[in-house]
Amino acid sequence: MTVVSGTTLLGGVTIPSGRTFTLVIDPDTALEEIVDATAVATNTFTITRAIDGSSAQEHSAGAVVRHMAIGRDFRDANLHAEADAYYNDGSGTGHTMHGIGSGEGVVVGTLKSQTLTNKTLTAPTISDPTITGTASAGAVLVFEGTTADAYETTLTVVDPTQDNTITLPNTTGTVVIVDATQTLTNKTLTSPVLSGTPVITGLSSAGMISSSATPKDYVDSILGSATAAATSAASAATSAASAATSASSAATSASNALTSANSASTSATAAATSAASAATSATAAATSATSAAASATTASNSAAAAATSATSASNSATASATSASAAATSATSAAASATSAANSASAAATSATSAAASATAAATSAASAATSATSAAASAASAAAVLAGAISATIFDAKGDLIVASAADTASRLAAASTNGYVLSVNSATASGLEWIAPQSGDITAVNVTSPITGGGTGGDVTISIQSATTTQSGAVQLEDSTASTSVTTAATPNSVKSAYDLANGAVAKSTFNAKGDILSASANDTPAILTVASTDGYVLTVSATAATGLAWAAAPSGLPSQTGNNGYYLTTNGTTASWAAVTTDPTPTVFLLMGA
Repeated sequence: MTVVSGTTLLGGVTIPSGRTFTLVIDPDTALEEIVDATAVATNTFTITRAIDGSSAQEHSAGAVVRHMAIGRDFRDANLHAEADAYYNDGSGTGHTMHGIGSGEGVVVGTLKSQTLTNKTLTAPTISDPTITGTASAGAVLVFEGTTADAYETTLTVVDPTQDNTITLPNTTGTVVIVDATQTLTNKTLTSPVLSGTPVITGLSSAGMISSSATPKDYVDSILGSATAAATSAASAATSAASAATSASSAATSASNALTSANSASTSATAAATSAASAATSATAAATSATSAAASATTASNSAAAAATSATSASNSATASATSASAAATSATSAAASATSAANSASAAATSATSAAASATAAATSAASAATSATSAAASAASAAAVLAGAISATIFDAKGDLIVASAADTASRLAAASTNGYVLSVNSATASGLEWIAPQSGDITAVNVTSPITGGGTGGDVTISIQSATTTQSGAVQLEDSTASTSVTTAATPNSVKSAYDLANGAVAKSTFNAKGDILSASANDTPAILTVASTDGYVLTVSATAATGLAWAAAPSGLPSQTGNNGYYLTTNGTTASWAAVTTDPTPTVFLLMGA
């Protein structure tokens, strides 16, 4: 493309290699076309046509050519301003962002919470760090040491099951390792357990000095304790002789106590004899109860009560035997008390008293046994009376027999049916009002369905199903949890309805616009605002930091000369003042001259 003056059109600059210079041919007309100039030789430009959505047009000689800002320029600037990493300008061309290329992450903000990967921090100051993960996933501190080699020290932790705090003391020293061989200095071991064959050195009394006062005093105390032990042993021997004399006296007392114990044992034997008699009476009562059960012919509930009474009688007899055993145990305790008396004269006297008390308890137990025997006899009589009206077990003849009533206070046996599967049915004509009969059977004559259920039939195997719902028929509906679906046969879940509502709630309503020309802008982050169109034609939109939206309408700059009477002229400048000039046409039909900016 050739113009009148390439130098004027470029404003005195050159097109660097790899860069473009945007030109617009026939701007603001139906023939408007945007081209990219990639090189220039004097007045001839190398161009790429139909840029940024424009289309190639046929232009006449003398067409207006201007260097102008186009939509792409503003988009590029906006993309760059909003990008925090490598970005694509929409045409397939990628751009670095502050030296960050594709796949290299985003810009790091000094006050922004971000995760850094593959970063080397040289002499950093880290405040209150939290190291997360497991030992195999990076929750460790690795120390290289002075020499950078294949050996490092790794500090890690066992997976905690509770919150733990490990405090390092405010002192200089070496950490004690459980399995390491180390010498501990100035340590106090409270109630230690020393296993194996520990060797304690420096405890020799002769080898200690006053600065070793504590261990020296310890050894001296051991030697002093040995002397005291010898003295105590002599005193113990004297005490032993006195104890032997006391033991002889205690033996005499024990003999007296044993005599008392024998008397208590005799009393206990008598109590046991009484208990045995009570047990015999209870056995006789049980025999009577058995006889009564053989003759019983009524109500099973009364039989259960009778059985309970019989059990009570047996328990009473058992209690009598237990009382007798307790008496014998008391006698044994008295003998044991007498043996204990041999150890102490005072204890012997106490045991004798206990033996007397035990004898008294034995007499009491014997009296209780007699009372229990009387109660057993009364219980047996009650059982006989109850069992007289009970139903005897001999009423049952075979497996499956049932006890039913044929009249008031009259029990009878109903034998089980001889055919498997029979059921018990009511029949007032039978003696018991019940009988076994074959189960009643039948068939479904028809299964009739209506929409949305399909299928059915009048016999045999019947299959039914439910049809799928559409916009013209009812039926089963598939739920779909999506706000982007265009299906007309699925139903939205409550979650997707809420998501759609949240999206709608965060959108700007159409009713925000009040009149023609209103522009949707922003007064702050996430805060839309309406900028009303200017009331004066020709006003242009400008940036204004003092306006609520940062934008304002203003009169257009008056830097152009009047266009009145200059139809067909082109705008030129001498570097200071702009003016209109007539177009000079090149006589060559294949070349046309274009005006410069």
